Amino acid sequence: MENVLIIGAFDRYNYGDLLFPLIIEKQLKTYGQEFNFRFFGLVESDLSMVGGKPTEDLSAFYAACNAPSGRNHIIVAGGEALGVTWHSLFAALNPTYQKIHRYRYRLSKLIDLNAMAKRFLNGATALPFVFTKKDFGNVQSVVLNSLGGSGLNKEIFEKYAFMQEKISRVDYLAVRDRLTVGNLSENGVSAELFPDSAVLMSRFYPSSYLQKKVTPAVCDYVEAEKGDYLFFQINRKNTQGLEANIAEQLDKIAQHTDTKLCLCPIGKALDHDDHVALAEVRKHLKSAHTYFDADNIWDIMYLIANARCYVGTSLHGAITAMSYAVPYVGLKVEKLNAYLSTWGVEGNTFAVDFDRLFEQFKVATAIDKERYSQKQEEQIGQIKKAFDQMARVILGSQVRR
Repeated sequence: MENVLIIGAFDRYNYGDLLFPLIIEKQLKTYGQEFNFRFFGLVESDLSMVGGKPTEDLSAFYAACNAPSGRNHIIVAGGEALGVTWHSLFAALNPTYQKIHRYRYRLSKLIDLNAMAKRFLNGATALPFVFTKKDFGNVQSVVLNSLGGSGLNKEIFEKYAFMQEKISRVDYLAVRDRLTVGNLSENGVSAELFPDSAVLMSRFYPSSYLQKKVTPAVCDYVEAEKGDYLFFQINRKNTQGLEANIAEQLDKIAQHTDTKLCLCPIGKALDHDDHVALAEVRKHLKSAHTYFDADNIWDIMYLIANARCYVGTSLHGAITAMSYAVPYVGLKVEKLNAYLSTWGVEGNTFAVDFDRLFEQFKVATAIDKERYSQKQEEQIGQIKKAFDQMARVILGSQVRR
């Protein structure tokens, strides 16, 4: 039996991160082979009540990778993992340490913040997710799945001189957008281009399944509104000071298109704080609206899957819309713009500034639904090919379809 050690940032309540291990486990099981799945974060956690996987901590991960027996395969589950530091991961987990993170540029001239956070977390590698099988005692393969790297640049590769060699020596590397392919290529790393694996969610979690998992209030709302609502989400980091302008754009949608407003956070973890951002927008909204508090990932998924349109800053909010062939409007975030430019429907291949929200909503909802369905099928077909490659790395000649 193959031991599949899946590691990522799913030890905190952030919708996109919680999706990765669910989809990887579901899709690998379709190959008809026996796997022993284990899930790891930086810390031990249990977010099963909101739909996530319980995680073992970092020390358990290292112990599994160095155990003298068994066949171990590491999957770095997804996200912006290549350039992430111990410092930024710890700041996303620890409210006290996040205060240090605010002054990172000034402090980094005096202190090696990455090394300091690594000591706090008992990390074993210079960067959390940059390693090869040779860094451990008993690992057969390292798979880097659905990674983003819109912010990767020459400066990062120069600062961490080992990155180019180590990333080039992993057994499988797939990234989710052309910008990341280009950023890696400029630094001597070749990568495969495939969609984000989370786009498979509609295949494993159809609307009929989700209806049985959601809270009663969400179920009743979706049934009552019959798809005539907009699902809206923003994070705090990218929208502070713009709340009144954003509310004005939402009011235009409500007043001129007969579309209800549904507000719901997607990322409630530190450094996302969607619920805080949405609370500020609600203070300025003149139109009637409904707010849900994202009691679990199924509520989020079901609300987006049945919406007239998704609007937000969340990459995985947009990917959820794509998975269910729902129109979407991406708001100005670099990694979201990179993904839409790679996999979006013609006419809707970019994230817009906040003051263009209303205009792009009209564009997105005017595009023929069949074109969203075609893009849905294209992405799902491509990510299945990616999993075929991953399965061959893990199983070798045992792979069968």
